[in-house]
Amino acid sequence: MADAIFITHFLLLLISKLCSAERDIALQDQDISLDNENSDLPQPLDHSLGSNVVSQKRFKCFVCEELECPSSNICDDAVTCWKSRVREIDGTEYVSRGCYASEEHKLFLCNKDDSQTEDRKERQARGLLNGVQYSVECCQGDFCNAGPYPVLQDYSTDVDEENYVVKLTFAILGPMIGLTILGGILFCVVAHRTRRKRPIAPRRNKLILDSEIEPSMLHFSFSSPTSSATYHPHELRATAAGDSTLKEYLDGRSLTSGSGSGLPLLVQRTLAKQVTLVECLGNCSSGGFGGEVWRGVWHGENVAVKIYFSRDEAAWARETEVYSQLLPSRHDNILGYIGSDMTSRASCTQLWLVTQYHPLGSLFDHLNRSPHPLTPHQTLNICLSIANGLLYLHTEIHGTRGKPAMAHRNLKSKNILVKTNGGCVIADFALAVTQDRLTADRVDLRQGTKRYMSPEILEQSVNVECLESFRRADIYSLGLILWEVCRRCISNGVALEYAMPYSEWLPSSNQEPSMEEVRKLVLLDQRRPPLPNRWHSDPTLAGMGKLMRECWHGKPAARLPILRVKKTLVKLAANDSRVHLPLD
Repeated sequence: MADAIFITHFLLLLISKLCSAERDIALQDQDISLDNENSDLPQPLDHSLGSNVVSQKRFKCFVCEELECPSSNICDDAVTCWKSRVREIDGTEYVSRGCYASEEHKLFLCNKDDSQTEDRKERQARGLLNGVQYSVECCQGDFCNAGPYPVLQDYSTDVDEENYVVKLTFAILGPMIGLTILGGILFCVVAHRTRRKRPIAPRRNKLILDSEIEPSMLHFSFSSPTSSATYHPHELRATAAGDSTLKEYLDGRSLTSGSGSGLPLLVQRTLAKQVTLVECLGNCSSGGFGGEVWRGVWHGENVAVKIYFSRDEAAWARETEVYSQLLPSRHDNILGYIGSDMTSRASCTQLWLVTQYHPLGSLFDHLNRSPHPLTPHQTLNICLSIANGLLYLHTEIHGTRGKPAMAHRNLKSKNILVKTNGGCVIADFALAVTQDRLTADRVDLRQGTKRYMSPEILEQSVNVECLESFRRADIYSLGLILWEVCRRCISNGVALEYAMPYSEWLPSSNQEPSMEEVRKLVLLDQRRPPLPNRWHSDPTLAGMGKLMRECWHGKPAARLPILRVKKTLVKLAANDSRVHLPLD
């Protein structure tokens, strides 16, 4: 009986200690939460990314990475102006001013300041406690991003508070743990004495082996179709492969990946976590680079995700560089770039390139699958939009938001996507080159699609140090694409079935012909795709046939420049009463 009374008094004392400690911790947490409530919180983000804006006021903004911007560095077609300050882990700070030409960019960084986040645990979950601080202020008004840059808060105060909480916790829990251990020892002693006074009953041991666990209790959600684990192709999420190393490819440059092309780099580092893969659209082919193309959902909108594997890291890095650095602004006939990121799935590193999604697919698929032939209006709309996109690539643009001239090097119908309005966009820039790249690196002429290679590339006689040589090779490929499109154009009630270039002599299956086969056909036999006789009775198709022959001429110097190609298409459209296109 005395032992029972002693145990009861001990348990009451232990419970009172626990209640007192919990009350002290609650008061401390309340004081900290009251302090946090006094801080300014970021404004809620505008999630109307998918809304269609009929009219949007444009502003003029400063664009620079200095304390004071020169008056000449401005952008005059902005939706939002911004200024930012970033502090790296070593204390180095960067400041910049710029603008967003698209409404969608306001969703990601505007009014976000990791130094003013209410909950420190939320900052840690967003990866902002790894040493990188940033603050972005956005505004709408002419030159509203002038003035002082945002100020970053020093986290040393938070660290002191954290140390204080840790010390307080140990001060409270230390004695409690000691008392708990002591109580456990006393309980064991009392229980042992009580058990000795009772008859000993046989004990029954129950052993649970790992092999007895049902397989249904284990769940895997890997994305690789070849994995032996359960595969869920309709709802896949990528897990981060640690901190993204995308910064290594763009280190030393601005924190934004181009004023109008792609998301800010800070957002791209977590882009893969926000995208859900829904449907595999097929394998991609970038001149010999393998991979997959998926339709994904990102903030409620469909996006296209091109997945490179680690062996094609150079191609992914090059395409990321072209989109983010060399194509600074949006163009109606260039595939819209959202961002790039690295992820890890099924213990494999994958390299993602996220772009706009076009449900009609590639021009190759559209010409193949469409049950109806193309009208002259649709035909010239497709051809003119491709020419506009290629003209933008081939042309050097000077100025703050300028771009260098470049050649695509892998132009084909599978690398052109069809928009819902009937126009097209050019995609796949893994092989694109500029004059600077030709000077620095040697180009591998074997890369690319053999069927669309120009005679001088097949013969390996092209001047690999001259950009103009590769631009003329693009014109040859363009001529073959125009032939593919015009075959499906209806004239006098007749339209031919789709056929790939040189399908009369080369296999038209998915198997790519060898370079030797194409070289013999194009160089030695001097073959070109045949032009149907019925085109002579249609002025538009007859003019298109003449344009094709000038594009795929055997001598590169005799081929038309892309500007002349566009002007010829504009003239053909203007002279055809069946065509109603906005001609510029």
